[in-house]
Amino acid sequence: MLDLAEVRHAYLHPPPDDPKRVLTREELYARYERRRVEGCLRRGGDPRREGLGEHGSLIGGPDKPLTAFGVQPERAGRLQPLPLAWFDYPRARFASPPPGGTDEVHDFFAALAADHLAGMPDRPSGAGLARTFCSARLKGREWSQLWHVFACIRIWDLKRLLSRGGLSVYEVARAIHLSDTCRAEVVTWINQFAVPPGEQGDLAFPEEDTGPSIVNEAS
Repeated sequence: MLDLAEVRHAYLHPPPDDPKRVLTREELYARYERRRVEGCLRRGGDPRREGLGEHGSLIGGPDKPLTAFGVQPERAGRLQPLPLAWFDYPRARFASPPPGGTDEVHDFFAALAADHLAGMPDRPSGAGLARTFCSARLKGREWSQLWHVFACIRIWDLKRLLSRGGLSVYEVARAIHLSDTCRAEVVTWINQFAVPPGEQGDLAFPEEDTGPSIVNEAS
């Protein structure tokens, strides 16, 4: 349940930017409401008339006009993923191949390319997009391809990068970092797997259980 007192505190006293801290749900609501007020002022609007910020119930209290959102604040705007080192532990590097093996991997990435890169010249094949997702370095076109996929990918397909794409959590996190993706929905999802480096020792797999993704093996 949303803590309204915490939302109001975060709105009036925004926390300093810290790339190594996950924002709370209350902080995300406060940040979104501040952006709405700033946007209103930029276009010459009146926050009081529109019931924004301190003039709406979320921040101003129940005697103010009801605050209503057209989107979920935790899924809107831009967020930074936690540092890549937070995803560099054995369980996050573990990749499980799908039942259909390499063919299923390539079919899955071909569907992603058809969904999100249809208007691009030289659209990659499924195998090509899979290799791009596993790349440690991106060229201009590859960067654009990943950026566009993450900008539009549906959450169920984001999860399927692991189950059907044969990728590890680390590989997905690296692709998000390399493509400069800040889409809140994507970043919120990947951040749930982040573990501070000092706490990763308890998450080790036996050596024989770890391995590269099927994409790397097949490329």
